[in-house]
Amino acid sequence: MNSNIRLIATLIVWVVLAAILGIMLTSPTGAVSEASGDVIFGVVAVLAAAASISTLAIWFGVRDTPQPQSHLAKGKRGDQRQTVRQILNTLEDDEVYELESLLLAQEDEARQQSAHSAGPHDRA
Repeated sequence: MNSNIRLIATLIVWVVLAAILGIMLTSPTGAVSEASGDVIFGVVAVLAAAASISTLAIWFGVRDTPQPQSHLAKGKRGDQRQTVRQILNTLEDDEVYELESLLLAQEDEARQQSAHSAGPHDRA
């Protein structure tokens, strides 16, 4: 769950608690109108405990789990190209130039290594 959703859910829990307590404690003919202070305190404590447990469940009960990266490896070649295009579209111009220079440097290094491994007698 995203933090904004958790925050909204938490606010709902505590606003509902406040509304219940406000209505219950200010009603002249309500269920606790003739109850003693100990009973009222017990009811308020139980409702506050329930709201606290609900809040803990909202914030710690469900954790965001990242999707495994295995679905990327199983993708088709077209899907991989689309993913690369999407990633490249998110890059700034200077990041694209940096990536291009890195790829060109790796390509040059690979060519040099293959030229050295071929030896002088294999070259034309």
